[in-house]
Amino acid sequence: MLRRVQALPLVALALYAAPQPVSVASLISLVRNAIARHESDNKLAGALHKVWLAQRLDDRTIEELESDGAGPKSVAELLDLRDASAGQSPPVALPDFPTPPIPSRPEQDEILKAAAVNAASYSASLPDFICSEVIHRFEDIGGNGRWKPKDVLKVKLTYFERREDYQLASINNHATRQDYDYRSVGGAITEGEFGSDLVAIFRPESKTVIRWDHWTRLRKHSAHVFFYRIAIANSRSRMEVGMKGGPRESALVGEHGYFYVDRDTRQILRINRVTDPPADFPVRKATSLLDYDFQPVGGRPFLLPLRAEIRMATDYILTRNQIDFTDYRKFEGESKITFDQAK
Repeated sequence: MLRRVQALPLVALALYAAPQPVSVASLISLVRNAIARHESDNKLAGALHKVWLAQRLDDRTIEELESDGAGPKSVAELLDLRDASAGQSPPVALPDFPTPPIPSRPEQDEILKAAAVNAASYSASLPDFICSEVIHRFEDIGGNGRWKPKDVLKVKLTYFERREDYQLASINNHATRQDYDYRSVGGAITEGEFGSDLVAIFRPESKTVIRWDHWTRLRKHSAHVFFYRIAIANSRSRMEVGMKGGPRESALVGEHGYFYVDRDTRQILRINRVTDPPADFPVRKATSLLDYDFQPVGGRPFLLPLRAEIRMATDYILTRNQIDFTDYRKFEGESKITFDQAK
């Protein structure tokens, strides 16, 4: 009897110690204090994983924290918090994020014109190159917020004569055949990061609706953020899905989201896209966040994909792909690429 009586306070203590909802302002302080203490990305991400928000977290706040120094894993946790808090009320007050004045309509038109020119010439401006694409894939069965690692894909990506070629090199550090079809691996995979996503926004046939939205800082770059929408009737984008070894389904999809234009170079630094597939398609919703930055190839800097995060939802499973593009090098004849073993 004595042991049973003593157990009751432990249960009460456990309930008392359950995570309490915090404000977005408190979240900002947590992240900024961790950055100031030079905590590792892993440690900060672990702390964020335990947070429960009482208010809605938006993309603008995440962008500012990323520019302050939050790493990729921490940003992934912040994106989870954004999704989990979508039904909450917005915060009443936030720390001030200094921004320049809103550009005039003629200035906005000039920015968009320059960004469109850069996007149209983007593919032609790239050299022939090879890079490593490392894809960490996660699954959440039942959509309960419990992400579990699925696998790690390593892909040899060749860009030659303005065309992309994807060759799967290994799965969980086990080498695959050189002719192994990247698409046959099953699950969520993506292509088209090297130009087609940029061109689609400004293609006249897309009849894209665009409006200026806000200023932000992105990896310490001041950037204009524009909202855009492409109706399915004007879209050329297709979504494809299929199980390993089985048939693949595809459908034409519309999209909307935001693109980020660097204030100084007028280059697009990020595309944040939401795709809404047809009602009868297996994927109910898909989002993608694709970052570009300058990378050296053959001794010269080029604007190239840096990282991406792709999320998809079906009726019974959520998937998340975290993608890093590394080891850019000039393509020269029979160039070969060697992937380092994961640590």
